Amino acid sequence: MRAAGFGLYSFLLCAMAVCASAVAQNPPASHVIIPNPTPRPPDVKQELGTNPNDQKKRQTLILQSQIRAREVWLESNQILLLAQQLQEEIRPGKKSASMSANAVKVGQIEKLAQSVQEKMKVQ
Repeated sequence: MRAAGFGLYSFLLCAMAVCASAVAQNPPASHVIIPNPTPRPPDVKQELGTNPNDQKKRQTLILQSQIRAREVWLESNQILLLAQQLQEEIRPGKKSASMSANAVKVGQIEKLAQSVQEKMKVQ
């Protein structure tokens, strides 16, 4: 009986040693790296480096980005203005302008919205 107990004890001891050595060989990851899902524009300095020859190119890219942002802002304001005007014309109780004039404004809003969407993709 005592020999059987010793055998079971030695078996458990060996099993624990094997498990401990397996864990030591494959340590768990200390941290998980999750990629950032937020799309961001590339850093101009990283993209072009700090080479003085690339300074003009860097300035050009920065200016293009600023111009594109300004165009998006202006077109967004135009969309807002047209939508407010259309809402005023459609408001119940007011004599409405012709339906064709409203359709033209809706077409302009759609065109501007597509333009803004395209420019936002480029950024």
